[in-house]
Amino acid sequence: MNLEEEFGRIHDLSRFGEPLTLSLPSEPGELEKELINVIFLNTGQLHKLYNWFVMITGLKRKYRNPPMNRYFNGIADYTNIISELDKCVDQNGEVRDNASVELARIRTRKRKLKNNIHQKLLKLLSERSNIFSDATIVERNNRYVLPLKRNFKKDFNGIVHAYSNSGETVFVEPVEITDDAALLVELEEQETQEIERILKQLTALIRTQINDIESDIETVVGLDLRFAKVKFANELNATRPVFGDGLTIIDGYHPILKRISQNVVPLNLKLVPEKTVLLISGPNAGGKTVVLKTIGLLVQMAKCGFFITAGEGSIMPFFEEVYADIGDEQSIEFDLSTFAGHLKWIKESLNANRNSLILLDELMSQTSAEEGSALASALLEEFVRKGGTVIATTHNETLKIFASQHRNMINGGMEYADRPTYRLMLGVPQSSNAIKLARTLGINGPIIDSAIKHLSSDKLSVNTLLEDLSRERTAAEKERKELDLMIKEYKIKLDELNTRRKKEVDDLRLKYKQEMVSAKRSVERLIKDLRSKKADGEIVKKAREFFDQALPPEEKNKPYYPRIGELVHINGISKPGLVMEEHDGKYKISLENIFYWVEPESLIQLRKEK
Repeated sequence: MNLEEEFGRIHDLSRFGEPLTLSLPSEPGELEKELINVIFLNTGQLHKLYNWFVMITGLKRKYRNPPMNRYFNGIADYTNIISELDKCVDQNGEVRDNASVELARIRTRKRKLKNNIHQKLLKLLSERSNIFSDATIVERNNRYVLPLKRNFKKDFNGIVHAYSNSGETVFVEPVEITDDAALLVELEEQETQEIERILKQLTALIRTQINDIESDIETVVGLDLRFAKVKFANELNATRPVFGDGLTIIDGYHPILKRISQNVVPLNLKLVPEKTVLLISGPNAGGKTVVLKTIGLLVQMAKCGFFITAGEGSIMPFFEEVYADIGDEQSIEFDLSTFAGHLKWIKESLNANRNSLILLDELMSQTSAEEGSALASALLEEFVRKGGTVIATTHNETLKIFASQHRNMINGGMEYADRPTYRLMLGVPQSSNAIKLARTLGINGPIIDSAIKHLSSDKLSVNTLLEDLSRERTAAEKERKELDLMIKEYKIKLDELNTRRKKEVDDLRLKYKQEMVSAKRSVERLIKDLRSKKADGEIVKKAREFFDQALPPEEKNKPYYPRIGELVHINGISKPGLVMEEHDGKYKISLENIFYWVEPESLIQLRKEK
């Protein structure tokens, strides 16, 4: 699948704005298998195919113009099949009488014969009503019978077909209709044979185009999937991903979280290509695992041609493989401990190539801190050597220090400010804050105090340092956002000023142009009037000379050469500006913190107030 083409199709369909109701006659490949195993298709299958042929033929006709025609141009021509199916099978899935001349003849004879049988039976019911338990013609085992009272069995000539549950009623086929009933059975057999012949003929017609049918089923499946992708993108405000170097996620979120809560903290991450390992630390329940799952899901969504639940400008490397070790893989059945299960997936991920993403949750946390950090450090070095992109979570302080000293690794952490904020901060690891979290969750005071006493002073110092760094990072980020906002507001004001100045110049030009056009028209009218009065050429010449003198030539401003630091006016702008410098005969003028280089002819001396 060409992903860029797929994204283009989804974009086209999203602008189309009219989701199609699509159906299938069968799952892809099933019809072809069915035709191998059966002599003919039944009427229900044929009717379903007929409706499908009509649907896709109608869509091909409806969307014959761009951009939707690209999806239906390849649909085969089923006109002949539609015509034959419509002629033979009705909307109830029954074979029509006129499907063939022979079937029409058989059914006509059947109707007449049934009518004769009914007439004879009704006559018997009327003439001898006292011997019947009910004046109703009954059908038993595909034979027409009458409900005869048991005590009249010997007095009635006929064939017994059944008894009632009580045994008081005997269902008898009168001898008067025996020959007709036998003939009716024969006609029904002939009808069945003729219907089978018709169905075989229709099935053979389907077989001739089975390759087209299966291909078009695949086309409809693909189109239905794309409309599902469009629906997903619209419901979750997803955007088109961009493939490139480095992983950049802007305001990303897990789609399931968005469905269950509107207050989702977005994930923002920018991992430059040379940083191939991101080590995420922070408190339990702080969102580390959700970050791993979100990144993995967004990457896979992009690979499958889905728009991703992230903001515009998000960049996804095209990872050929994704390895994930998230959750507990212990197994009694396979004799795996939690740590053994963890190592099993680590071993698998060591087969990853350079274009792979490896997601490792709680890296080596299932064993001793000392050995775990040593093994984790060695593994991360190996991943760096192989070139894959690794995103791992940890609580191990030694591993955080190791990552901070490696040029291809970067620390990150889930922010904790009295409580988890679920924000990923790059560049600074975060402490686990287990004691604070325990206090927040209601563990009583004496236990917390005792835990702090058991904690070494070095560990307390490291936690305090990480917390201070986190606070400083948060404050710096807040100032950066405020600065970005000021720059944005400045750019808006600058654009407004330039727009206003351009409008003033354009309005002035338009005014002068209108005045010149008006003057020219007045002159032309006067000359035309002179000519209509038989004015000779000399008079017209003098009139032109008169107007040339009456309309003085355009006056140019005299150049003004100001001093540096002087206030001046720029021609066409009412507010004064400050002269900053002079270069190559032009002057740099500062006006509302905007700088202009202008010619001396465009400068006007600022008149001093008396």
